[in-house]
Amino acid sequence: MLETFTIDTFSPHVGETFQAFYKDASLELTLQSANAYGTESAQEWSRASGRTPFSLVFTGPLDPNIQQGMYRVEHAELGAFELFLVPIGA
Repeated sequence: MLETFTIDTFSPHVGETFQAFYKDASLELTLQSANAYGTESAQEWSRASGRTPFSLVFTGPLDPNIQQGMYRVEHAELGAFELFLVPIGA
């Protein structure tokens, strides 16, 4: 499923809540932005793959601190999917 997601999948859901699950923890995250990459290498990848690379920025609680890794993420409309999350700041 994730391989079919695009920036257009997530853009309408900016400001909405997602639930992330990792081991025994459950975190409520809010999607803050969905951004397309505009670098030259990203444009080359986009032409080759037929998809535009993008990033998602979520905010969540300070505690517990999430670690970089794969999380099961759920959204009311998008359903459940695996997503690699990387903390970018407190």
